[in-house]
Amino acid sequence: MERIAIYWKGWIWKSTISCNISAQFSKKWMKVLQVWCDPKADSTKKLTWWKRIKTIMEMLNKQEDYVSIKELSVKWFNWIDCIEAGWPIPWTWCAWRWISKMFEIFDDVDLLKENYDVILFDVLWDVVCWWFASPLRMWYWEKIFIVISEEIMSMYACNNICKAVREYSRNWVYIGWVIVNARSNTLDKEIINKFVKKIGLDVIAYIPRSDMISCAEYKAMTLSEYNDEAEIIKVFDTLVDDIITVKKESKTLPNPMSEEEFDSFFKSFEVNPSKL
Repeated sequence: MERIAIYWKGWIWKSTISCNISAQFSKKWMKVLQVWCDPKADSTKKLTWWKRIKTIMEMLNKQEDYVSIKELSVKWFNWIDCIEAGWPIPWTWCAWRWISKMFEIFDDVDLLKENYDVILFDVLWDVVCWWFASPLRMWYWEKIFIVISEEIMSMYACNNICKAVREYSRNWVYIGWVIVNARSNTLDKEIINKFVKKIGLDVIAYIPRSDMISCAEYKAMTLSEYNDEAEIIKVFDTLVDDIITVKKESKTLPNPMSEEEFDSFFKSFEVNPSKL
């Protein structure tokens, strides 16, 4: 079983990437579960054509016990199972504490013993919240991929995620790969490449800016549904092959920069405005 987490911070279409990765896995006849580890409950909408599925929080308000994962998940596009965390009731829970609770429920239903080929955890990263690091303590994923753009704050978040991974490395969590989701097709790859190399990661894919992705978004579809012949699909097809191929054992721990090092690193670049 491939247990992967895709992290992000900021509005860089990470959930769109996650849905398209899940869709490509399913097209390879793999049984896929996508889990949205964020209370907003909107990760799977490209897999459900904007249909809002019942969240774990809503189920928990109605019953206390679960028999199996089937009660928690909804099958949709290409028989991909979808799970959404959902919002806690106002004034009753910390939203991030609820994420930790969700993983306790997964333990109760033995999620990792289910017959999935791929479990993809779509994770919003909060750079300060202790509870949101809870899945790193619970052995739920093995390979971590971070989605960044050419924007400095997305790289700042990436650097902070690496700090957390080092903290919980005793749990055998690995991170080594970055997915670059370009805001512009004229982006300066030199800055990204030097940043990634500096902290000990590798770029596993560059996803170019594509109008086809935007068009599919408006229809609440994955690329596979919207236009299976689109050129951009080849990028995702290669990406899912590489996700399976890369070995976590081949990666060493990242070396995130301190706040001072991070600031100095980016100040050293002369940026061409046309490349942003």
